Amino acid sequence: MYRLLIPLLFSAPLLAAPETFEARYKAYTSGIPCGSGRLSLSQSAPDQYRYRASGKICVLGQNIQHQSQFSWLEGQLQPGPYQTHFDGWFKDRHLTGELGPAQRYVVIQNGETLPDSDDFPRAQWEPAQMLMTLAQAREDVRLSYTWGDETRDYLFEYQGEEALETALGTLTTHKFIQDHPNEARVAQFWFAPELGGVLVRLEASRLGIPWLTVRIRDYRPTAEVE
Repeated sequence: MYRLLIPLLFSAPLLAAPETFEARYKAYTSGIPCGSGRLSLSQSAPDQYRYRASGKICVLGQNIQHQSQFSWLEGQLQPGPYQTHFDGWFKDRHLTGELGPAQRYVVIQNGETLPDSDDFPRAQWEPAQMLMTLAQAREDVRLSYTWGDETRDYLFEYQGEEALETALGTLTTHKFIQDHPNEARVAQFWFAPELGGVLVRLEASRLGIPWLTVRIRDYRPTAEVE
């Protein structure tokens, strides 16, 4: 089942300036190809950036389209608006997010504003920006996801460097393992510093059995300004 993941950082670390790119991925389930996707980062104006993600992955749904914007000020990422459209197997979702006065996203899903309160705060970041933060971290990172009707804290444990065989050759990567309240579920992420920190592999498993693997198959840097 697809659930929107909107992460929240408890403290904003100082990051290296973004590197614009376009990357393409292939998805697998139980070793069988089951979809593909694309992720790009472009610069629309000085200090203004835009993430775009699209794809179709069989275990998640029929189609995903995502776009988010952010600013880059004094070495820190300032989140901006986003919109996501998801064609699920049983339900379609269209979500938009705008930062409100409390620096929490006001989220509208299929035309209805989702509740926001101190007991259930909406997060301050969104998925693509989370990937950038993890790509540059060299220590454990704690994030908060808004999943459906609840918000949970997650620890991404830094595993150090790992040489990873990819379609682009052997890459030196930084690896994270995400914990989960359900210990049977584990997600692992690999990021390649030599490719600007882009995500090159994702593995999600249940009861020790991989059910989703996403691997990079193409990467290219792009012009700094569109």
